[in-house]
Amino acid sequence: MKNKHIYMMVLGLCAALMTGCTENERMRYENKPCVYFSSVTESDSIPYSFAAVIKDTATINVPLKIIGEAVDKDRVVAFRTAPASTAKDGVHYRLPETEVKVPAGKVTAEIPVKVYNKELDNGDVSLVLQLTPNADFDLGYSDRLTARVVITNQLVKPSYWRILSIYYGAYSKAKHRLCIQIQGFDFEPKLKGSMIQTYMSYGRLVYNYLLKTPVWDEETKQWITADWSPL
Repeated sequence: MKNKHIYMMVLGLCAALMTGCTENERMRYENKPCVYFSSVTESDSIPYSFAAVIKDTATINVPLKIIGEAVDKDRVVAFRTAPASTAKDGVHYRLPETEVKVPAGKVTAEIPVKVYNKELDNGDVSLVLQLTPNADFDLGYSDRLTARVVITNQLVKPSYWRILSIYYGAYSKAKHRLCIQIQGFDFEPKLKGSMIQTYMSYGRLVYNYLLKTPVWDEETKQWITADWSPL
């Protein structure tokens, strides 16, 4: 008899848990979908430097992600330029109005920011994008509702140089310029796993170059040599 009571209690508990899960899932899927910046938090930035490229304009795609399911119709994400921006519209950047489309069947989108190499000699400028709610989307994670795009004509030390130092040694702007010269491209703003093998190979090329030809660093007033052991 006692075992029967225990069995009935276990069945009741399982039923309650299943009901709770069903209700939670229903609540999750019935909530209005939300949007957030998927690659940066409010403490991060997306740098773009014209120091490493021979061109006057470029396009930076700032990625967005939806919390919720894909639907069978196009939707739009609304945003605005925040007052904290120091970049000038039409001088340093150009935006596609104040909304972008999330195509039917998708839960990701991008805000294409066209940036210009103009009036940057006095220092960096920043464009701060801020998501705003609309009929299609509420706001997502509170620390991912703004994205700062920094536009500069100076070299920008990659935020992940701690990892790159395994292949390239200690950072300096002179070494950074040498890397661009040898590689033919600058480092990406964010580390991509697919680039690790490439950085490993180019790190050896930079090392071998410095073995034969040390580079003078005007900033530190020192010679940069092959003083590390690349993988």
